[in-house]
Amino acid sequence: MSTNATISDRICEFGSIYAQAHPPLTTRFEEEVGKYWGRNWGVTSEVGHLRTVLVHQPGPEIEAIEEPLVRWRYTEKPVLAEMQAAFGRLCASLRDEGVEVIVRKPEAGARPRLVKSIYTRDPSFTVQGGVIIGRLYDALRRGEEIYTAQTYAELGCPILHTLNGSATMEGGSVVWVTPKHLAIGVTPRGNAEGARQVREVVNAAAPEVDVCFVEVDHPSGHLDVPLTMVDVRRAVLDRRCVPDWFGDWLAKEAKVEVIDKPPGTYIEGTVVLRPGRVLYDDGIQEERRRGRALLKGLGLEVVPVNLDTLTFPRNSGTLHCLTMPMIRDAEPA
Repeated sequence: MSTNATISDRICEFGSIYAQAHPPLTTRFEEEVGKYWGRNWGVTSEVGHLRTVLVHQPGPEIEAIEEPLVRWRYTEKPVLAEMQAAFGRLCASLRDEGVEVIVRKPEAGARPRLVKSIYTRDPSFTVQGGVIIGRLYDALRRGEEIYTAQTYAELGCPILHTLNGSATMEGGSVVWVTPKHLAIGVTPRGNAEGARQVREVVNAAAPEVDVCFVEVDHPSGHLDVPLTMVDVRRAVLDRRCVPDWFGDWLAKEAKVEVIDKPPGTYIEGTVVLRPGRVLYDDGIQEERRRGRALLKGLGLEVVPVNLDTLTFPRNSGTLHCLTMPMIRDAEPA
């Protein structure tokens, strides 16, 4: 390069050298997550081998709960030591199965208030290549998104999108039926705009994914999609609160065997550890006994864990709500 060259000449020459030596990449982001982001972050299945999961340890936020308890969405004053004991059992059960347990960052400040933070399924949801940060629908829980996002960022997990504008959506309303079929519940917890933003991110990575919006109207007021994936291509569905066409979509489009949920059966407390083996929120209630029997009747190995103060009926969520899978293997063919 001549020492008498102008700045414009040098820019052009550097540009030519750069273009020749460093041609632009034509690979897709999803193909290179492991290479550049350290791990193959993301999930496109509820039933592939579970490798890494996000949970939250109950902490000082529980001390914020006071009368009237309904304001905090509790029916009894929880005892923090009991909650932490149940949390310890959950983590031990997961680790015994070889699952890496990531504990979400605690809430900052002198007076933590996010008393439902144990339900890590809701503030985010995992998709191909990373996570989407959701937007919780009520003031009691809004703010959990911040500490969830900080945890992902510190781990180096790609945050692909954060819901914005008028969007609301929670992870309990987003279900991977198969790697090519995603069901999103449209409810007060997750509105149409939230569903649209999620679909946009999912289809940017994989345009072939069929994203199904389903309106949920549960008689109990529970607003998650009433679908529990229990194994590859097998799902338990509560038909009472979804339109008839949804069951047809599952069977005909997703090619899933739909098992009608028997009345009085607790199946929601199920998380697949790997195909054929599930973790189950066990207890003495008849509904739990029926749920355990249903799972075993399907030929599944059931790993029981007693979560008492963290789940129904003493609390407002399930084992599914307590866990956000961050990394799962692909489903077996």
